[in-house]
Amino acid sequence: MQCAALDGELVSLGEGFVSVDAPHTAFIRAASLSPVVLDSRVIVSDRSAAWVWGWGAMPPTVSTCVSIAARIPSPDRRRLRAREVVIADDERVVLGDITVTSPERTLVDLARHDGGRDLHDLLARGLRESRIDPDHLFGALSGRTNLSFVRSARRRLISAMAEAGRDSEATEAGQTSP
Repeated sequence: MQCAALDGELVSLGEGFVSVDAPHTAFIRAASLSPVVLDSRVIVSDRSAAWVWGWGAMPPTVSTCVSIAARIPSPDRRRLRAREVVIADDERVVLGDITVTSPERTLVDLARHDGGRDLHDLLARGLRESRIDPDHLFGALSGRTNLSFVRSARRRLISAMAEAGRDSEATEAGQTSP
C-alpha cells in the first residue's frame, strides 16, 4: 500500500488508503476507519463522526462511543477510548460495516462537550451541510433531562446557525425551545 501511495496511485484516508480518483464520500471515510473500529457495537462519534460527514479534518485519534446496553468489557472500551452513552437507534447511521452517530447526534454531542477553538466553525459547517431542522436539533437537547451542558450547547448551536446563514431558524428555534 505504501508503495502504491508513493507511486501516486493511492492516497491516505483515515486509517487506510483509497484510489486517487475515488470520491471521498461519508461511506468511504467510514470504511477507512475499519482497521481501528473492529467491533460492530462501537460507534464513531464526535470529531471523528464530523470528519466522516465531511465537516472537518480527521482528528489525530478516532473518537468512539458504545451504547450503555452494549455490554462491552471495560478493557476493550479503554483500548478503543470509547465512552458509554445512552443512544437511540435513530441516532446512529450504519455505513457499510461502520456505525457513526447521525449528523444530528454529532452536532448535539459536539455542542455539548467539545472545547476545541474551531468548534464554532465546525458546528456552522455541519449545520450548513446537513440542513437539519433546528426544531429537531433543539428537541434532541430538550428531550433528555439528564444531559449535561444543554444550555451552553443551545447557545453554541444558535450562534453557529447565525454564522451558517440560518439566523431566522436559529432565532425561532431558540425561542420555541426551553
